[in-house]
Amino acid sequence: MSQLKMTRKDVRGAIIGMVLGDGSLYQNTFRDGSKRGNYKLSIAHSVKQSDYLSHKRNIINTMFDYELPIRTSLHTAKKDSTKKYPVVRLQTRVHPRLTFIGKRIYDSSRKKRISDWALDNISLEGLAYWWMDDGCLALDKRPNHGGGDIVWGLYGFPREDVEKFQKWLLDKFDISLRLYVHKKSGGVYLGRGVSEGRKLLNLIDEYKVPCMEYKFNYQRSFVRPPYSLSKKTVIAHTPSIN
Repeated sequence: MSQLKMTRKDVRGAIIGMVLGDGSLYQNTFRDGSKRGNYKLSIAHSVKQSDYLSHKRNIINTMFDYELPIRTSLHTAKKDSTKKYPVVRLQTRVHPRLTFIGKRIYDSSRKKRISDWALDNISLEGLAYWWMDDGCLALDKRPNHGGGDIVWGLYGFPREDVEKFQKWLLDKFDISLRLYVHKKSGGVYLGRGVSEGRKLLNLIDEYKVPCMEYKFNYQRSFVRPPYSLSKKTVIAHTPSIN
């Protein structure tokens, strides 16, 4: 959707998806340690996804009267503090419309939740950003085999939230995804094969960002450097940097 034609509701629906994905909403911290005031939004991605962040900025920028800057910095890997990699980050000023969203997604302990309100108000565009943030394709690379699975990593959410999201996808769009538990982390994710996967990807295809095409295409030409998840080869999953 053209940012020039987006209504306040459209922008809100898109930002909900960004926040459920890699975005974070938070308040300023004061000298006494308290957090108060309106919320601001921060989003970070690998420098390879600079165009993706720029696309998100164009939407968020409709709320502000200045151009939001995107800055590049080095991020320390969580598993190996000796490794650093470049990231691009966007951070807004505080805004009451961000506060409205934040109070309906974060609980009292500052945990992000898949709330009923979020599912009632997320748009298809927001769903697309959430997928592009946390989804990936697990391609079957065996000789003479094609297709594969979609994997929607929801590891930061409690199981009850993921089950709610699973039911919402089925009830609203007739998309039936299965719930799995990651063997090592214990985190929960949704997945399914080609038929249901294509139903999901076709639903949000019009909102894909060109540089994120690889998260929508089952063709082998889009295979990226893999890592192992169960017995599948998982591609194009960028872990959250927040």
